[in-house]
Amino acid sequence: MIGISSISSEKLKQAEQLLREQQIDCWLILTREGSDPSLPLVVGARSVHQAAIFICSNGKHSVISSVSDKGNYESLGLFHEVIAYEASIEETFLNQLQYLNPTKLALNISESDHLCDGLTQGLYEWLESTVGREKLLEIEVSSEAILKRLRSVKTQSELECIQQAIEYTTTIFDEVFNQIQCGMTEIEIGQLFVTAMKKRGVTNGLGNSDDPPLVCTVRNGLAHRKPGNYQTQPGDIIIIDFSLRYKDYVSDIARTCYLLKPDEECAPEDIQKAFDTAILAISKSIEALQPGKMGYEVDAVGRKAIEEGGYPTIRHSVGHQIGRATHDGGTILGPRRIPLRPEVEGTIEVNEVYAIEPTVIQDDGLPCILVEENVLVTNEGPRILSRRQTELVLIPFTR
Repeated sequence: MIGISSISSEKLKQAEQLLREQQIDCWLILTREGSDPSLPLVVGARSVHQAAIFICSNGKHSVISSVSDKGNYESLGLFHEVIAYEASIEETFLNQLQYLNPTKLALNISESDHLCDGLTQGLYEWLESTVGREKLLEIEVSSEAILKRLRSVKTQSELECIQQAIEYTTTIFDEVFNQIQCGMTEIEIGQLFVTAMKKRGVTNGLGNSDDPPLVCTVRNGLAHRKPGNYQTQPGDIIIIDFSLRYKDYVSDIARTCYLLKPDEECAPEDIQKAFDTAILAISKSIEALQPGKMGYEVDAVGRKAIEEGGYPTIRHSVGHQIGRATHDGGTILGPRRIPLRPEVEGTIEVNEVYAIEPTVIQDDGLPCILVEENVLVTNEGPRILSRRQTELVLIPFTR
């Protein structure tokens, strides 16, 4: 049974190694009311009052919390010391900082990655006032390089959670495709997914827990929108983009289906060609997903396959990481632009998990195809975690 504390323990071990590699003594997470998005990943506990979490390269991690929050941290069994304060945190904080005496203190500050930018302006000003501006400037560094890798490189327990989320997702897709009927609205199709999630005790991985996935009939526009009251009809292409959450880890899988007309046994040639092009682009992108490559290099492979098929270039990135979030930060498989973007210049590493989605996107009701697969990076080559869609799902005119 995988628990929150076991994953947090694995992540703290990773953090210690990363701190040593970066020659950083200590990483400080300041939080109140769960304000920092790194907390669920690293600690697995939420403070109501202000708390200071010191993650140290020597493995002797400590927390300063209010008396009422102290039990939350003690129960995890992750910390060398949990120090409680009564009314004010300042004196206790300064004593602990003086005791640790870090030459480098990592803070959650980032200009480009929101998941690494968890230190609020107010808490930074508090830190500056408490420690002193000159002293803080002398020791502070960004934790971004550490936190990006911590989020990106998955432990075995994390991979097990992601795999289970993927298995639920593909099973629900199969179940729903057997229920879709011509004439249903996008909302009704979306509700089939909600019912299937509730039956399994899982939730949506993007948005509110009981939200439906993205369901788009192509003639009504392909966009990141909620399902509408559009009624499906024969000849429709339906795209469904579905993220499912299991034990705080998510899948992100998309499938495309076609509603057959009464006299059809297969999709028209233009739709089949668009589908085949998307599948080829996915295959080539997956083949290119190798450790040591840059994000933009993989994007270029998938993008080229779409363009060589005669379609407009992709409007989004070829892929992104998944983990505790559907768009989990770190390296992105996106196009290289000027000015350079740190995310697409990132290096692909072993045990990262990517959603691969080079897409055929056209306007004016022309065929659009979105198929998305989840892939693990390994030393032996990419491992596809999802059950691939290689054929267009055909929905009969009548059931």
